[in-house]
Amino acid sequence: MSIRRSAASALLASALGTVPLAAQGQGVVIEWGVHGTVTVASDTLGLVLGPRAAFRSVGGTRLALSLGAGIRGDRSTGRGTVALEYVLTPRATKRTGVYIGGGLVGVVGGGKGGYLMAYAGLERSPGLPSGWAVEAGLGGGFRIRAAYHWRRFPRGFLPGS
Repeated sequence: MSIRRSAASALLASALGTVPLAAQGQGVVIEWGVHGTVTVASDTLGLVLGPRAAFRSVGGTRLALSLGAGIRGDRSTGRGTVALEYVLTPRATKRTGVYIGGGLVGVVGGGKGGYLMAYAGLERSPGLPSGWAVEAGLGGGFRIRAAYHWRRFPRGFLPGS
């Protein structure tokens, strides 16, 4: 098994195990939304749009899954991601929160292949029931993502300020 494949397998196993373990006894924040991702690799521009879902511990660890369909250059493409994120201020209600993340990207059609990705983002009030998010990073080229999320909090969740 190659080093790249081993690293990807370890990241995926970590992502799938971390959120449920971190959330035991605390409840899980369920998030869903829509996103648009723009990628620039070499001289090729790509744009995909689609749904996103995430499961976040009240402590800030988030497992995010997203799909997208769109174009890359002059070809149609599809993109799926699985990412592990950490929200630095998960209960913020009156300010923009910061998060960092990394994960795996699979692309079919134009730009097919798999990539590792790393990014940082801003999210409007992660302690409220909805808000926008923007992020920038690397993964199959330079990428920028804009999204709108809706959230369902566990019973007893108390947002901060």
